[in-house]
Amino acid sequence: MMAAKWDPIQYVEDDDLPVMEIGPWAQKKFKLVGKYCDIFTKGMKGKWNLIYMDLFCGPGFVRNKVSGQLMRNSALIAMSTPVPFDHYILNDFDRAAFEAMKARVDRLHPELSVQYSCADANSCVEELLAGRPTFSNSKQTLTFCFIDPFSLNLDFETIRILAKEKVDILMLHALQMDGNRNRGRYWQPDHERVARFTGNPDWRSKFADDRIPVHSFCKFLADEFDVNMKALGYRLDTKKEPISMGSRRIIYYLAFYSKHERGSEFFGKIQRGNNDQLELF
Repeated sequence: MMAAKWDPIQYVEDDDLPVMEIGPWAQKKFKLVGKYCDIFTKGMKGKWNLIYMDLFCGPGFVRNKVSGQLMRNSALIAMSTPVPFDHYILNDFDRAAFEAMKARVDRLHPELSVQYSCADANSCVEELLAGRPTFSNSKQTLTFCFIDPFSLNLDFETIRILAKEKVDILMLHALQMDGNRNRGRYWQPDHERVARFTGNPDWRSKFADDRIPVHSFCKFLADEFDVNMKALGYRLDTKKEPISMGSRRIIYYLAFYSKHERGSEFFGKIQRGNNDQLELF
């Protein structure tokens, strides 16, 4: 009999620990993250020491605020793939979320090698990378890093640090939610958020003389980020995956970055071959 196909969406029972409320559209995000972890570990196991890193790991369980169903979030999905990673790095700035995640991992996956941190993602990446285990074999280490901020609260300098290592990145771009909503505030001359996100302190000059229309602000953010990713050696040959609020407007994108064609191949395969599996249910 053929084994049941592994499903990243895993419903759970309430354990009385903190949970995060999500919209139903977030299930598409979790499905895609899980499917990439699955193809990544199956394709690379035995060739590399594999690490999963989650810089905004959350509490582990999330609740669909429409259906009320509880499910695993990205980090706990990554821990349940049929072929596991060799090591996991979990960070969250929120102390309650961090403690809930740790308690759930201790209960559900005591067999796994896990490294924890409760800090601002922009201040701890070097320490997290330095704290990875030293493997006893001769294989090199390959890391898949999922970055899921709710805003532009990620410094490009954090990406530069990651890029010094062999790290594939899947990142949520909250450009519509945060970029458009807070454009006026970010435009103030003393506000540094966009400069830190794009890595360009002189970004406002690109809007001088209407060279870039102000209404193209979100596209500018995405393009500027991608230009800097390319300068770090990352490929730009995969499409960003839009996440929509039902059939209505796009609220954010998932963007994948790898320096190797194999990573792009894996992500593209997920998008093309499993797109029906990524739709909301």
